[in-house]
Amino acid sequence: RKPETMAAFRQLPFVLAGVVLMTLQPLLVTLSQNRDGGLDYNPVASTLLTELAKICISGALLLASPEASEASFSLASSLPFSVPAVIYCVNNNLVFFILSRLDATTFQLLSQLKVVFTGVLFRIFLGRRLAPYQWLAILQLGCGTVTSQLPAFDQSRAKGEVEATASGVVLAVASCALSAFGGIYAEKLLKAGPATSIHAQNIQLYAWGILINACGVFAHSGLEVFRKGFFAGFSGWAWAVVLNNALNGLAISAILKYADNIARVYAHACAMLVTMALSVPLFGKDPNAHMLIAVLMVGLSAVQYNLDARTIVAVDRGAIGTEEDEAEELLPEDEQEPGGYAAVGERSPGPDVATGPLAPGRPVPGRAAPVRAGGGPR
Repeated sequence: RKPETMAAFRQLPFVLAGVVLMTLQPLLVTLSQNRDGGLDYNPVASTLLTELAKICISGALLLASPEASEASFSLASSLPFSVPAVIYCVNNNLVFFILSRLDATTFQLLSQLKVVFTGVLFRIFLGRRLAPYQWLAILQLGCGTVTSQLPAFDQSRAKGEVEATASGVVLAVASCALSAFGGIYAEKLLKAGPATSIHAQNIQLYAWGILINACGVFAHSGLEVFRKGFFAGFSGWAWAVVLNNALNGLAISAILKYADNIARVYAHACAMLVTMALSVPLFGKDPNAHMLIAVLMVGLSAVQYNLDARTIVAVDRGAIGTEEDEAEELLPEDEQEPGGYAAVGERSPGPDVATGPLAPGRPVPGRAAPVRAGGGPR
């Protein structure tokens, strides 16, 4: 069995959609700001509207799908989906507390630890074992994203704006772990029922999101949001932010169900770099060498992570079985077959293969018969 990668035919559309929507997210938020760089609309209300949009779209997709008649909802089945919703809510509010003790640039640098935490929790909670070259690819991804943030960090340090306290650093690291855990837990829930409609699962997840964010609106603004008008300050760009965030949430759910969290991490890293590149012509940002190096590192990391183990083994064509043996060792342990490398080489011993001592002219289990220079078997 050959494991699928994030570039597989079934997974690639969701990953690419995630990259596009994540790229648009900060650009649309910037365009929705007023001349002073602030927001005329309530961001908490925007988040609640996003959750409402996601559940409406999921409901419409469920009704249009063949699984509509089989979908069923109960408190017992929906309760586990409250965990990632609570985690996301707590983490989103924790960010405001962290930024009061940590400057934004240092926070962005520390946030790249989510890449490493995702890889570790990916192994612990989902039981997925990564090959050594995949771990190196993940670390390279983290280094690439950090490299992209170094110019902003240097500018902040030169201006004396870098401020970091011990509590801020600890909370930033905890936030990374919490964010990674929320994504891993959501993936586990979405994949727990592979035959269950993703639209039905999304409805359960977003229902909790609506409840928690509604509580957040009252906690943040109370009844004032209704006195001013719930939709006060919403311009066309603000509504574009709501729609894009809703579609982005649906794309991420699809990535988690049909791909995995590692694909989501790569999609986010690619989107961040594309956003930086687009900021040059759109907002007059100056390109720099760090950006080019970061793009190269992230691109090479993605290629390395998705390599087939057989393609990274240098083999002498005269060696028999070496490629499959070494490729089997390079594969993650959960992808290895107990009977050796039969799945890797896609060959298995037939019923006529000798099981006793090897004799001249008898085939070796799991290996193709040697070939003479003339082309016939020995």
